[in-house]
Amino acid sequence: MMRILRRLVRADTLRTVSKPCSICQPNARFSVVHPAVPYDVVIVGGGLVGNAAAVALALEESLENKKILLLDQSEKEPSFEPEKGFNLRVINLTVGNQEFLDRIGVWDKIKTMRHHSYNKIFNWESNSNHTISFTAEPMGYIVENNVIETALLDIAKNLHNLDIRRGEAVNEIKLPLDQSREEVVVGLESGEIVETSLLVGADGANSYVRKVLDSPVLSWMYDQQGIVCTLRSPCLDKDDVAYQRFLPSGPIALLPLGEGLFSLVWSCRSNIANELMNLSDEEFVARANNALQKPAVVPAPVAAMETVSDYMGWLERPPQTPLITEIEGARAKFPLGFSNSARYIGPRTALLGDAAHRVHPLAGQGANIGFRGVQQLVKDISENPNRELGDFRVLNSFESSLQRQVTPMLCFIDGMYKLYSTSLDPVVAARSYGLGMVNQLPLLKNSILDRARS
Repeated sequence: MMRILRRLVRADTLRTVSKPCSICQPNARFSVVHPAVPYDVVIVGGGLVGNAAAVALALEESLENKKILLLDQSEKEPSFEPEKGFNLRVINLTVGNQEFLDRIGVWDKIKTMRHHSYNKIFNWESNSNHTISFTAEPMGYIVENNVIETALLDIAKNLHNLDIRRGEAVNEIKLPLDQSREEVVVGLESGEIVETSLLVGADGANSYVRKVLDSPVLSWMYDQQGIVCTLRSPCLDKDDVAYQRFLPSGPIALLPLGEGLFSLVWSCRSNIANELMNLSDEEFVARANNALQKPAVVPAPVAAMETVSDYMGWLERPPQTPLITEIEGARAKFPLGFSNSARYIGPRTALLGDAAHRVHPLAGQGANIGFRGVQQLVKDISENPNRELGDFRVLNSFESSLQRQVTPMLCFIDGMYKLYSTSLDPVVAARSYGLGMVNQLPLLKNSILDRARS
């Protein structure tokens, strides 16, 4: 009897938030009392990070006999259809995260579909000829989002301790009091209720789970849009090189997909993005080539510094980028923003991916940071097999470790965005000199390279 009562929704000991019209109401109640279906872990949100969390947790040895539920609001399963061309959304997967996907069996699935490695990346700008390049074998992997999601789903479907519900949205959440032994109760829009020892929020930048936690969030929108598309070039000898050039209006990047194809990620001010989206394909290709290949407009103080650097043999000049000849498929754009939640945890709750943090795409680290969060959560759970799921001490360790990894990276990426958003001569001179110095300091350069590949 006590076990049955415990699985009923009890408002007297639980903090409640419901979501009519997506508005949090802390004093709301479940309208109907239902017996709750028990799970050990409930993950809200699919996508790259939610699916990776579901698979990694289900494969964790200490959770082999636990019940895990993945709630994905999308009704459509991810799929890989090569005849439809490349997906517009790709990830610049780090070597460290490729190794993570390999450990959970996903990389073998990806290899049967499509991916492309690259060994070098150039970074330079439009107001200086100073360039920095990084080389490693491999530097990273360019993989389409839908390829990773499809591979994750293939693994997930064969895990006996993982249930997946598609098209299922969360309507209400009741959190226990801090450090209470009560469980989290989740009301679904279907009317069903589930309870769980650990709730994982991987439901994106507008996370409902984060709103329930009532965590302060540092956030803003950049006055920029990101344009993505697939471009073709006849320069097949550049298939293992990535390029990123900083323009006053935002960075433009070419990521190699193989066989002369590149994924373009062009971040620019919103008015310019709207203009670019309205161009014909031929006009867009011309603008992209110009953005990548136009000679730098170098201020006089920077030109003098470059002369000295060149004389000393310190000046690495911009690369010859591949000539783009056509667009393959459509173009798309999306808004760019920054956010970082003050807390990544709450009572029996953890946040992952964009629910916890969101960054500018200039460093290609958004999903990579999300995968790091997944690994950190699994690590802390695996190292504490005798503590119950949702234990505050385990979650606190997860939060502390992840914030130490993530916060410096968020600050660095936002700082890079701000640093390259101006064409003022003193700033251009300072960043050009700094870039040149880093390029001449192997220990520092290798440290940056190791961090970028991790």
